[in-house]
Amino acid sequence: MWSGEWVFNFDQWVNKRLPKAAEVTLTQRKIFILPSRVSLALIVMIILLFLLGINFQNSLVYVVCFWLIGLLVINIFYCYRNLAGLTVKAVAAEPCFAGEKMVLELEVSRPLKQRKSAIFFGWRNEDLVEVNLLDQQSTRIKLSHSTKERGRFSPPRIDVFTRYPTGLATAWSYITMDVEGIVYPEPIEQTNQADNRNVEDEAENGVEILNGSNDFAGVREYQAGDSPKHIHWGQYAKTGDLYTKSFVDYEGQELWLDWDSLNINGVELRLSHLSSMVLSFHEQQRQFGLRIPGAVLQPGSGETHKVLCLTALALYGLPSQEVSND
Repeated sequence: MWSGEWVFNFDQWVNKRLPKAAEVTLTQRKIFILPSRVSLALIVMIILLFLLGINFQNSLVYVVCFWLIGLLVINIFYCYRNLAGLTVKAVAAEPCFAGEKMVLELEVSRPLKQRKSAIFFGWRNEDLVEVNLLDQQSTRIKLSHSTKERGRFSPPRIDVFTRYPTGLATAWSYITMDVEGIVYPEPIEQTNQADNRNVEDEAENGVEILNGSNDFAGVREYQAGDSPKHIHWGQYAKTGDLYTKSFVDYEGQELWLDWDSLNINGVELRLSHLSSMVLSFHEQQRQFGLRIPGAVLQPGSGETHKVLCLTALALYGLPSQEVSND
């Protein structure tokens, strides 16, 4: 209980001291520094040497002790200086699908005449990126973080640290970027909902689309997932086997991905299927629209239309959903 409260309070303290921002410059107030395990062992050794010097009245031992102390102090100064003045700016958070890694792009720059070496950026249990600003004043880096669920993704607090120049001290800071990315639903096509349209099957008034709901097209064997209202009970009475009535629709080249027409249980499964179909139609360069509760995107094509559809699916059911279709 106490440890949980302590962690919560620590997070509050860090968030207050280092608030979220689109651009952050590391100043003295934002940098923390502690000795490493090696330097702690070195301090113990200095104390022992100092006691030996006192015991044997050996001036050379005193010189070694003061030299080692000076080394530690200078190392702490240069370790701190390696982070001080560093500016980090959020560029963009690239969209991704649930289960993939969100890529966050940052621009890192240093003050004039201050070279920076061996500075690491990243999250715990994720990839680390090393930055060296020796000849150039700024550079762009990309960090990746795992995602699990669709929706908006705000990158968590980034660890920035360095052990330059000797590893005897660690200087670090935390950066929370004020940037947000979109995580699309994981594209999983439900086989019993697959679009079986053949673009060659054309009728007088448009294109014939199988699995429709208007015009009777015949009887086929029952498949798992077929709607009970389409079962041909007369055929069942004659043969004892289940058959399903098949219907087709006719429309132009424009297609609609319609939430209400899906025979899928579960919101996330529906979103995953629609996400898969958006990618499929986009690859086939089809004109298609999207209808989901609360949002209607008129038929279109191209990269922008694909992103609008996937974004609408990603934000479905979440607060402040804003999807435009210019």
